[in-house]
Amino acid sequence: MINNYFTLAWRNLLKHKSSFLINLIGLSIGLACVLFIYLWVNDELKFDKYHEKDGTLYQVMYHTKSERGVETRQDTPHPLSEALAKEMPEVEYAVTVTPDLFLPAFTLTGNNKTVKGLGKFVGKDFFNIFSYNLVQGDKFKVLTNKNAIVLSESQAKNLFRSTDNIIGKTIKWDVAGLKRECLVTGIFKDVPLNSSEHFDFILSFDDLKDIMGMQPIWNAEPFITYLTVKKGINIDRFNDKVTAYVKEKSNDHNRSFFLKSFSDNYLYSKYENGKESGGRIEYVKLFSLIALFILIISSINFINLSTAKAAKRVKEVGIKKAIGAGRKVLIAQYLVESILISFLSLTVAVILVLFLLPQFNEITGKNLLFLLDTEIGLALLGITVFTGVLSGIYPAIYLSGFKPAMVLKGRFNSSTGELWTRKGLVIFQFTLSIIFIISVVVLYKQIDYVQHKSLGFDKNNLIYFEAEGTVSENPEAFLYEIQRIPGIEMAPSMIG
Repeated sequence: MINNYFTLAWRNLLKHKSSFLINLIGLSIGLACVLFIYLWVNDELKFDKYHEKDGTLYQVMYHTKSERGVETRQDTPHPLSEALAKEMPEVEYAVTVTPDLFLPAFTLTGNNKTVKGLGKFVGKDFFNIFSYNLVQGDKFKVLTNKNAIVLSESQAKNLFRSTDNIIGKTIKWDVAGLKRECLVTGIFKDVPLNSSEHFDFILSFDDLKDIMGMQPIWNAEPFITYLTVKKGINIDRFNDKVTAYVKEKSNDHNRSFFLKSFSDNYLYSKYENGKESGGRIEYVKLFSLIALFILIISSINFINLSTAKAAKRVKEVGIKKAIGAGRKVLIAQYLVESILISFLSLTVAVILVLFLLPQFNEITGKNLLFLLDTEIGLALLGITVFTGVLSGIYPAIYLSGFKPAMVLKGRFNSSTGELWTRKGLVIFQFTLSIIFIISVVVLYKQIDYVQHKSLGFDKNNLIYFEAEGTVSENPEAFLYEIQRIPGIEMAPSMIG
């Protein structure tokens, strides 16, 4: 029976080539847009989810009252992590970590080579909490030495051209006037692309405490505290316990501490008056809704064309009903036909996505890959069947509802309900299209304004860079030499 449905469906598609091509093009473009949005949304939802301890991995944050209401902050005192790990039985591991942009790019020197890189100072249990896989070194020992440095594979290759036999090698780092010599104790795989944090190497937070001469104070500091808790812990009760503990240590009764799931921070980072109010999840929801509307618009084309050409198929319906075909059988046949068109459209859509994915990555700033694994296979199947059913359900019900006696006598006229349905669908389709067009125009105007807004100076041919090393020690001599280069109009010093 199913094989017969597909045979009949294929014959009908070949018989009505013009409407078939129109449906194929419309659905293919719509599905291609939906697939692009799916890849983007799926990537957003997977950010920071790769950590093995994701379900028990948290960041310590707090609410504090101010004149503007309740503020939510993440800067925590550096002794907090060590105290939680030692004195709270609910805590498995806890570390203090420097936030992004805490320091500018480091200068690393080793093997007679100098490179730039982003680094973080972290607590000794960092690799016990986060799943940045070590390819060399023991995660329990790599940060026990204050002068340790753990390199990413890429950074190790930049410095030593290889990751072999570099454990124990000496590296010098320099940043913001701070200089240190350290030993390579480990190498980790490059941070995944779907990570909210990116760095090239790790340093010991104990070393930073020595450099900065930090004292164990409990006021707010520009550091972040991460921890993993044991399974079965009541998080609300633990939040109250941490708040009471910090109040006792700091005598500050204005802060209310709480744990925020680490992997939720990327999507749910916005707070208003102490209440979570969204973040990037708003874009995820918006684009998911747009994908649904695109599917609906594409399906409306199919519905209108199918009902418009109903007069050409009424005799087919009448004859089938006259020889005993039930309405359910006819509905199944027409749904198979629409699902077949949907699958053919999906094939064209996949080809379009593979061809245009590099340009899409350039626009979105991502590095998305279209890999046909189980997850995306099920997603494609679901999208295709949903589109096929959405496109074909009304035409199937409509066509299967004709009375055979009236059809075979040639008394077939479009009902008022059918005409109003088609007109309503067209109005809805054009309304959504107008909304999309207006949105695109507004976004274009905003981007154009940002790109061409006068900044008070001519940014063309203007070069800016940080003064480091011998340049920062003797900037005037450097600027003098720069001005002697042909083509340099001016080299003013911005130091001081």
